[in-house]
Amino acid sequence: MEWLSDCTTDEKQWIERCAKKDPKAQQWVFKHFFGLVMGICVRYLSVYDLAQEAVSDSFLKIFDQLPRQVSEIRSFRAWMRAMVVRTAIDYFRKEKKNFAVIDLDAVFEHAEIEEEVTSNQSVAEILQLLDKLPPVWKVVFNLYEVEGYSHEEIGKMLSITASSSRAYLAKGKQSLRKMIAIQNGSN
Repeated sequence: MEWLSDCTTDEKQWIERCAKKDPKAQQWVFKHFFGLVMGICVRYLSVYDLAQEAVSDSFLKIFDQLPRQVSEIRSFRAWMRAMVVRTAIDYFRKEKKNFAVIDLDAVFEHAEIEEEVTSNQSVAEILQLLDKLPPVWKVVFNLYEVEGYSHEEIGKMLSITASSSRAYLAKGKQSLRKMIAIQNGSN
């Protein structure tokens, strides 16, 4: 596989300069990849200020690690994504003690849901529904369904058991189906 195979020639040049700690190149990399990094952080951290802190910390880690690892990086975006996800999870773990797990069964006790929920929800609507899940459920959902981590990996990241990860994912999916059904008017 080619070095930085997912980058344009222009991106490769900026990344090479960034690896040499060129401040102008670091600024370019920050601005160029800010949207991607922020998008990842807000998926894991529902408090915007906390997500911004995680973005800043992620770029500091990227700029610190890049000089040592640039020659081995095959996919810059995958390398960067992994670093950002780990940073966001670190922030999530620090804040986890402030999150209460909400019993959503009480919220949905009158909502009966069909096994197959057909939905015309937009991505934005689904993201809004995801934000209504308890934080741990949302993080497990993102790590498993979006990032592709195994339950064992999620368990290690969040300091929970793999079976807890599976349970949080199942409850998260069930709650999402119920919220979609309610939103679609299926009672």
